[in-house]
Amino acid sequence: MSPDFDELVGGDIDPGERARLERVHDLLVAVGPPPESVVEQPVQLRPRRRRRTAVLAFAAALALAVASFALGAVVADHRGGSNVDFTQAMTGTASATNATGSIAVFEIDTAGNWPMELTVHGLPPAAKGRPFELWLTRGGKLAALCGSFLTSTDGSAVVPLNAPYHFDDYDSWVIVEEGSDTPLLTT
Repeated sequence: MSPDFDELVGGDIDPGERARLERVHDLLVAVGPPPESVVEQPVQLRPRRRRRTAVLAFAAALALAVASFALGAVVADHRGGSNVDFTQAMTGTASATNATGSIAVFEIDTAGNWPMELTVHGLPPAAKGRPFELWLTRGGKLAALCGSFLTSTDGSAVVPLNAPYHFDDYDSWVIVEEGSDTPLLTT
């Protein structure tokens, strides 16, 4: 006697998956049981409810593990180098009179990088959708690129950047459009 398909899978299954499983079930029934020498004792099939519970428990444990990992990463990142070492205010130039900004420079990391967070407001739209760039200057000329960024439609952005430089070697910071050396914001 073959096991009843409906007892094996239950009624709460996707119709496409049910059809696939029923085809496999019919094939297995058609093949029949293995030779007696192979079967040592009957196999007890666990009810579907236990499997569903096990799957839900596994999914909950996995979600908890992912959440714990994310929380640990945030805490580890927060503890490592999140103290602000100094802040630089930025003001708009004649090309961007309403623009303002600031650069929060965090503690230097063990490799010699200065993590930063750049905040800008009111930058005029860039020509042809080009990104903006934050530069360190020396002698009034662009000298060291700290990163590129885009702004929202209101000209605002909060962007994590990086500077692997000795700041004493530079005069100031400027923001320009990519491909231009005309400052829009400056310290």
